[in-house]
Amino acid sequence: MSERDLTRDEILRYVTDIVHMQVQISQSISEKLCKECGTEDPKWSERRRAIMEHLGGFMTPYDFCQRLPQDELGIAALSVVTHLLKIQFAYAQVILMIDMIRGGSFQDVYMDSLSAIASKVHSQFVALASLLDDLKEGRDPSADHGSTIMRLEREIDEDNIVICRQVSVATGGDSSFVCYMMRKIVSELEHISDYLKQIAEILADF
Repeated sequence: MSERDLTRDEILRYVTDIVHMQVQISQSISEKLCKECGTEDPKWSERRRAIMEHLGGFMTPYDFCQRLPQDELGIAALSVVTHLLKIQFAYAQVILMIDMIRGGSFQDVYMDSLSAIASKVHSQFVALASLLDDLKEGRDPSADHGSTIMRLEREIDEDNIVICRQVSVATGGDSSFVCYMMRKIVSELEHISDYLKQIAEILADF
C-alpha cells in the first residue's frame, strides 16, 4: 500500500464514527414516529435541526474515502460506505415526509406497526454500532450482534406485510394522503433495514 492508504483499523474507526452519528439520527426519528407524525412534539423541532445540520455536511465524514486502498479491502470499505450514504439519503427523505404530515395523523391501526418498524430499525443500528466497536477494539464481534441485525431485518419485512393488510382493511382500499405518506415512510425504513443487513454481511468478512 502507498503511504496514503488507510489501514483496516483506520477504516473501521472512520466507519464506526459515521454509524454512531447515524444511531443518534435513528433514535430521534424513531422517537418521533413512535409519537406519531402530525401531533405536537416540542422536542422534534430541535432534534430535526440537529439532524439537518448533520445532513448539511453530508459528505465531510466520508473524506477518508480518498485514501481507501486499491485492493479487496478498499472495495469492501467502498461497499459499506455506499450503503451508509444510501441510509443518510433515506433518512433525509423520511424527515421531508414527516414535515409534510401537518394537521393529520395515522390511525391507531397503523401506528402499532409503524412504531414497531421504526424501533426495530433503531435496534439494528445499535447492534451494528456494537459490532463495529468490537472490531475497532480488536475484539471478536459477538455473534449476537450479527444475528440481531439479520433477525430484525426479517421481522421488519413481515411487519411491512402486516401494515399493508391493515391499511387495506382499514381504508377499504381508499388510500388517503396521510396513509400514502405512512406507506412511503415504511418503505424507506425497510430499505434502511436492508442496507444495515448488507453492511453486517460485508463486515463479517472484513
